[in-house]
Amino acid sequence: MTTKSKVELRVNELQALAVETFGTKTMADAWLHKENFVLGATPISMAESASGLMEVKKILSVISYGGVV
Repeated sequence: MTTKSKVELRVNELQALAVETFGTKTMADAWLHKENFVLGATPISMAESASGLMEVKKILSVISYGGVV
């Protein structure tokens, strides 16, 4: 599998999780493309690495359970 396809898979996974968390694709996309203070980058850009994806997934999990990030 090429690096590009791995990144595409990560981005697709992240987008699906964000939609599940925020309820709509519009809200998910807005969150994914906005600079995140905790991450120091946009969540979508973090999906370029496996470790970055894990950090974003942690934040989405906290948000899903009503936590504040």
